[in-house]
Amino acid sequence: MEITKILIKKLNGSLSVPEEKYFDNWLQESDDNKSLFLRLRELHKNGHIIAKVDDLNIESAWSNVLST
Repeated sequence: MEITKILIKKLNGSLSVPEEKYFDNWLQESDDNKSLFLRLRELHKNGHIIAKVDDLNIESAWSNVLST
């Protein structure tokens, strides 16, 4: 599974049970993963559109996390 697709589906509340397990495992792998997801979730809640998987750049998103 590709984590970018999983992150988008998680933000949109549309994960299947296997995808939810994959996401939970990924989230627990590192504090960096947790920080990245929390930042993406905050951006999503604030109205930023994070719906296009092709536009999601994990490294760029992580840079945004580190700069705040």
